[in-house]
Amino acid sequence: MKCLRGRCATFALLGILCSSLAFEVRSQSSGDRAGANFDRTFAQNFSSVSIENFSGRTEIQTWSSNRVRLIATQPAGNRSKTLESQVHLELPKADALKISVDKDVEINLLVYVPNHIILTIRGGVNEVVMKGVTSAISVETESGNIALQMPPTTDTNLSLRAIDGSISANLPLVIFGVVNSHSLDGRIGNGGTPVILRSARGSIELTPEAPGRRALSESEVSSNARVVPVALASQRNSAAVTRDEPGVGLGDNPVDVIKIDTRMVNLNIKVTDANGKLIPDLIKEDFQIFENNIEQEPVYFAPVTAPVNLVLLLDLSGSTKDRMKIMKKAAKKFIDTLNPNTRIGVAGFSRRFIVISDFTDDRKLLKDRIDDLKNSQSGTAFYDGMWSTLELFKEVKEKRRAVVVLTDGVDNSLSSDEYEPRHPFDELLSRLTQDDITIYPIYFDTEYETIVKHGGSDTHEAYVTARKQLHEISETTGGTLFKADRVEDLDAVYARVAAELHTMYTVAYYPKDKDYNGEWRQVKINVKRPQGATRTKPGYYAK
Repeated sequence: MKCLRGRCATFALLGILCSSLAFEVRSQSSGDRAGANFDRTFAQNFSSVSIENFSGRTEIQTWSSNRVRLIATQPAGNRSKTLESQVHLELPKADALKISVDKDVEINLLVYVPNHIILTIRGGVNEVVMKGVTSAISVETESGNIALQMPPTTDTNLSLRAIDGSISANLPLVIFGVVNSHSLDGRIGNGGTPVILRSARGSIELTPEAPGRRALSESEVSSNARVVPVALASQRNSAAVTRDEPGVGLGDNPVDVIKIDTRMVNLNIKVTDANGKLIPDLIKEDFQIFENNIEQEPVYFAPVTAPVNLVLLLDLSGSTKDRMKIMKKAAKKFIDTLNPNTRIGVAGFSRRFIVISDFTDDRKLLKDRIDDLKNSQSGTAFYDGMWSTLELFKEVKEKRRAVVVLTDGVDNSLSSDEYEPRHPFDELLSRLTQDDITIYPIYFDTEYETIVKHGGSDTHEAYVTARKQLHEISETTGGTLFKADRVEDLDAVYARVAAELHTMYTVAYYPKDKDYNGEWRQVKINVKRPQGATRTKPGYYAK
C-alpha cells in the first residue's frame, strides 16, 4: 500500500513476510559462556562505530550510557583460538571505533551503543539484529537477514534493498517511488535519520520495538564474562594509541579508557598555475603542508584521477516548483558529464530530507530516479537537509567526498521566527570544519520570483544572509560557490562544477601537535611548482 499526501498506513509489502528472526540475547549463564570471555566497555565518547562480522551473529542495542560495550561469544566447539586473537579493535579516528572479526570464524557479537552515534555494520551469512535507532544506520549483509526494531514515532528516512530476499515492514510508512518485494524507499514520521539496509540474499524486516523496551542503563546490563586486556591498533601504523589505568566500570569489572594521540587530517586540494589552468601531474612529494606554520609530513596522496564519491543535493521547495522540469534535465546532463569512476548519490530537501538514490555508478538508475522526482511540499529546511546529506557519507570509506547542492539557500529560520532547525547554521558550519567533505553550492536566484512576483514571506535580508552563508560553506570546505541567475543557466554551471570536481588532489597527514584542545588550527598548502596556487579548506578545530 502506498501512502499518499502524508497519510501513513501500516505497510505489508506484497504480503511477503520475512522468516522469523530471533531477537533475544542468548543466555548469559556461565555454562553457556565457558571460554567466551571477551567483555569490553570503552569510556571514550565515540561519534561512530563500525562493525565487520561475516560469519557470526551481530546484535546491537541502544542504551542510556554514552559508552560503548562489546560482548563477544564463541559457539561451543569453535574455540581453537582465543577471542583476543580473533576480535580486533581499531581507532581509525580519535572519535571512531572499528570492531572486526576474522573471516570464516563464527563469533557472535552483542554491542551496546548510545543513540547519538553513526553506526555501520557489514555482515555475512548470519543475521544482524538491531534494537533501537542511532543517529545514522547502515547495514550490509550477504545472506544474513537484517531485523530492525524501532520506535514507530522515530523520524527516519529508509532506503532498503533485498536483492534476492524480501522486505517486510509493520510500521507506519510513507513510501516514495516504485514499490516491490526487493526495494523500499520511504520515511517514518517527518523523516530525518538515514537508515540504509542492504542484503544480497537475505531478507529485511522492520518491526516496532518490543512492548516495554527502553534504553537500559549500564548498571542494568550484567554479564558473567571476565574482562581481559585487548591491544588496540589504529588502521595506520603512524597513529599511536595509549591506555590509561583501568577505572571503575560495570560492577567490579574495569573499564578500558582509550585515548588516541593523533588524527588524520584529510585535504581535498585544487592546484592551478598563474593563468588559472589546472596542474594535473603533481605527486605527493610536490606538496608541502603547514599547520600553524609547522610543516607536516604527507602520509596519503591521491591524484586528480582518483574516484570521487558525490552527493547531488536538490532544493525541492516551493520556490523551485515551476522550474522542476528544466532542473531535472540539467541534473541528468550533469551526471553524464562526470567521470565514470564517480559514485553518485542523489538527495532532495524541502521541509524534509529524502534519499532519491544511494551511491552508485549506474547512470541510468540515477536518471530514472530523478525523472520520478516530484516537489513534495513547500518550505526549505536547508541546514537540516545539508546535515542529513553529510550523514550519507558515513558508509563511504574513500577519502574523496563532495556535495554539489542546488539551492537559493534561504532556510525557513531566516524568514520565520516560528521555525527552529534541528541543526542551526553555526552548528552545521562547525561540523563542516571537521568533516572531510568539499561542498560546491550552486546559488539559484529566486529572490525576484519569490518576493516580487509571488509576494512570499521571505525578505531581501533573508536572501542576503543566505548568499553569505553559502559563501561561508564553500570557503570552509575548500569548495567553490557558483551562481545560476536563471534556470536556463544550469547546464553551463553544472559543466563548470564537473570541471572543478575533476581537479581535486587529496593529501592527508597526521598532525605533529597531539594536544587536541579544541582550538582552531590554520592549514596552508604550498606546491613545488613556479606560481602554483592552491585551494583547500583553511583549517579545522583540533577536537
